[in-house]
Amino acid sequence: MKPFIAAALASLVLAAGASLSGCQNFSSADLELPSLTRHASENNSQSSFLALTNQLFYENAASSLLDRHYLLAHPEKLGLNEPESLYGSLSLEDLVQSTASFSSYLDQLEAINPINLDQQSQLDYQILKTYLKTQLSCQGMEGYVQPLSPTIGLQAQLPVLLAEYAFYTEDDVEDYFSLLAGLPDYFQQLLDLEQEKAAMGLMMSDHSLKRVLESCQPYLSSGEDCILTETFSKRLESLEGLSPEKKKSLDLRHQQLINTAFIPAYTALAEGLTKLMGTGKTEGGLCNYPEGKAYYRYLVYSSTFTSCQSIDTLRKVIENRIWQDFQEAAAILQKDPGLLKQIDQASFSLTDPEEILAFLREETAQSFPQPICPDYTICYVPDALESVLSPAFYLTPPLDQAGTNTIYINQGSASSSPEQLFSTLAHEGYPGHLYQTNYFLASDPAPFRHLLSFGAYTEGWATYVEMESYQMDPGLNPQLGRLLALNSSITLGLHAYLDIMVNDQGWNVSDIHQYLSQYYADPDQSYAAALYDAMVDNPANYLEYYVGYLEITDMRQKAENALGKKFQLMDFHRFLLDVGPAPFTVIREALEQWINERLSRP
Repeated sequence: MKPFIAAALASLVLAAGASLSGCQNFSSADLELPSLTRHASENNSQSSFLALTNQLFYENAASSLLDRHYLLAHPEKLGLNEPESLYGSLSLEDLVQSTASFSSYLDQLEAINPINLDQQSQLDYQILKTYLKTQLSCQGMEGYVQPLSPTIGLQAQLPVLLAEYAFYTEDDVEDYFSLLAGLPDYFQQLLDLEQEKAAMGLMMSDHSLKRVLESCQPYLSSGEDCILTETFSKRLESLEGLSPEKKKSLDLRHQQLINTAFIPAYTALAEGLTKLMGTGKTEGGLCNYPEGKAYYRYLVYSSTFTSCQSIDTLRKVIENRIWQDFQEAAAILQKDPGLLKQIDQASFSLTDPEEILAFLREETAQSFPQPICPDYTICYVPDALESVLSPAFYLTPPLDQAGTNTIYINQGSASSSPEQLFSTLAHEGYPGHLYQTNYFLASDPAPFRHLLSFGAYTEGWATYVEMESYQMDPGLNPQLGRLLALNSSITLGLHAYLDIMVNDQGWNVSDIHQYLSQYYADPDQSYAAALYDAMVDNPANYLEYYVGYLEITDMRQKAENALGKKFQLMDFHRFLLDVGPAPFTVIREALEQWINERLSRP
């Protein structure tokens, strides 16, 4: 289930949230930072709305130590109390209680008349209302939550969050040590949850569980080879005033915690999961579970917030777009058949990450609002983790530390090879996640909006600009670039379509193989099996990327058709960025107003 807080697991842009935030008692009067404040007016509705959203922020901003740290570098300046837990709670009881809390917020929200709100608050109202109602649609199905999966699961991505846990003060080092020391207890909560799921008949199949166990293996090695050991000394260097003796002492404590807490936690997790082998009786997609189809549909809408009114409509939209892309690709090849031979060997002219990002930042200014130019660090996934982590990912900065950004590159992935890195960094950097995130932070949104997760907006934006990037490299034939973009779009579209067919319609490997035969002369059976596993392991994951991308391209086409010569691409991009992460139903309503305003201009 999606968390209120977009930090922790969701701060890895490619990760899916695995826990719900708990509540704490804070007063909206404690807000102190101007950048996190909205001033109330004499309007009662306006005052009530701002009080509610500030309350929501304070009750959820510090649900756990890890969440709080990734949300705010200096939470003490906002008067936040100490978190109730290190990582949050994974108990089924707490998940049920958290879902119920959405109902309470919704009741308070609906008691406010949005007509009396100012324009920005009316938009925020609709965003929050849609978010809460969508989250409530999973009530009674909390047992279906799945925090484990081979590549985007909690066990695979938590080490990266710990490895990137920034040290702003020496107290942060102690907090980090507390997180390490508390990991065994947290993983025990995870095992307890999986045991409850097994008792309910909701445990994943042995086939899926084996892949999760494989993802734990890199974290069972000796402390000297641990990803955390590799980054700890570097993070200590960021702290001023530490003597060599102090650093040595901290290094020794860190190594001890790796050997006595971190590695044992993963060892116990792997052993506990192994004991659950045989308890998962259901094979295949979510629809094969008792209420799995209903839960999958909740996942689809909480992941995409699509404007499509039904899963069947969404499936047809995806099918149509795949076919349109095939037709356009065929037309390009008909004009220049020689391009077909160039696709497999095609590469971008720029291959150095720093040069690529510098070029993309300048290129972004051509059709996007002036880019924010924050600092960023490029890191590489350790060799031992290349097989279990995504091709690349971006870590968002804390709200009060905007400008500190990290992009991880997985050199073991074909998508992040030097020849293909250009489009990957367009997705993660400029004009993708890094650019969009910092633009939103600079717009000074209401604090509560930082807690809401709209993955299809952020991933849809990054996918959209990634496709646009194929036309940005001056060394790439424009027609070949367009063909490569269409190829990427079709590939992602097929993944999104299969996501629905496996998890909503119950397709198996044979069904996928037969479907792929429509597009490939002789599809490999092992490729069909790999696609099947990916859909079973990560339901709705590919939809975030593709559906968000389709929504944006459709809105752009609609705006172009309506405005004609009045359409300006930079203005359209500014509109999307100014609205910020939101449900597409809400964005489309705002788009209608935006179009009408421009049509009324001379």
